[in-house]
Amino acid sequence: MKAVAFVYENQSVDFVSTGEDNVMVNATQMAKIFGKRIDRFLRSEHANEFISELELTPFGGRSTPLTRDEIIKTVNGVNTWMHRILALKFAAWLDVKFELWVFSTIDQVILGHYKEVKQATIEKLVAQRQLEDKKLSLLQKYPEFNEFLDLHSKVSMAEKKKSQALKASVEQLKLGLFENQL
Repeated sequence: MKAVAFVYENQSVDFVSTGEDNVMVNATQMAKIFGKRIDRFLRSEHANEFISELELTPFGGRSTPLTRDEIIKTVNGVNTWMHRILALKFAAWLDVKFELWVFSTIDQVILGHYKEVKQATIEKLVAQRQLEDKKLSLLQKYPEFNEFLDLHSKVSMAEKKKSQALKASVEQLKLGLFENQL
């Protein structure tokens, strides 16, 4: 788990993306900001009902409910981590402005890469369109440019075949080495 620290009012709160469209939040750090204790929140009837419901009801496209370890876990006996859903409930218990900050930060962690991929894809599509337009323009002005493109394509294909052959040779060599060890 690689934590990413986000800063709220000059204090760090670690968020970890679990790779399954989930985020775990360091509740120990959250509680410290407000001088409150996690165990008081966890002893509340509302928190216990909420956790029990998470253990019973699938949500967010899941086919199974969360396990207790997916909802809340203590790491090295020091830091308590909460699933994003419980972390939001805990943040609301701590402070309304903090709840909004946690919500926004979770969105950033989950959707951040999506936005980056979307922007990169848009940039690539625009560049491809410009490249195609430039190619057509050059072909109209200089018909022999097509010969250049054909030669460039042949060189690229030859380089690709060479890489594939090299990769196949390495794989064959690996198999030969492992056969000798068996």
